[in-house]
Amino acid sequence: MTREKLLRVRLSNEEYERLKDYAEATDRQISEVIRDYIKRLPRKPEDGSR
Repeated sequence: MTREKLLRVRLSNEEYERLKDYAEATDRQISEVIRDYIKRLPRKPEDGSR
């Protein structure tokens, strides 16, 4: 799968450290952790408001 899109997010130091610690504890890259969370999102909002 070709990945062409870039997501840029501002995090506090605490948020970044929490994410980094989780990635290290699960032996994954930060981007893999984020992708796994995205996969859990529904394809479309339930109420159709967006």
